[in-house]
Amino acid sequence: MHHAQERMIIRNAVKEDARQIAEILVEDWKKAYSGIIDDAFLSSMSVEERYQRELQRYQQYTVAADEKEILGFTWNALISSEAADCEIVALYVRYAKRRSGIGRALFQHSLDTFRACGRKKMIVWCLAENAEARKFYEKMGGQAYAACTHPWGNRDYAMISYLYPLDATP
Repeated sequence: MHHAQERMIIRNAVKEDARQIAEILVEDWKKAYSGIIDDAFLSSMSVEERYQRELQRYQQYTVAADEKEILGFTWNALISSEAADCEIVALYVRYAKRRSGIGRALFQHSLDTFRACGRKKMIVWCLAENAEARKFYEKMGGQAYAACTHPWGNRDYAMISYLYPLDATP
């Protein structure tokens, strides 16, 4: 087991986690999406603004925590689309803790949660230019499915989705 996972627990987020969730998201966007998302949009992101947003929706998140430190989080949703009946809307790992098994543990927890409530097919969307995320989702067994665009700031960005049949194990 990797060091980061030795004391890690996965649990539902609580209000006190909202600031760390905002910090992780803003740092991750600014580092991982540099050169992909418009610099002006990235530099306009603020932890304080994000914190206010996360205070409104932290209940939707599952976090990986080591005592009081949030290591990463997921946002899972039940959906109804032609392709899938559940979705990982977001999966983020604290930038300094990447490649330590946290993302894999959060992803697996999402799969287990969806399977437990009888869901059959999961979808995940990511930026088409985000090679690191795409490699992760492919390694986790995803099959590239559909493409679309999503607006951030004043530009549209190419997105790609991955499908996961929940009767298979990654």
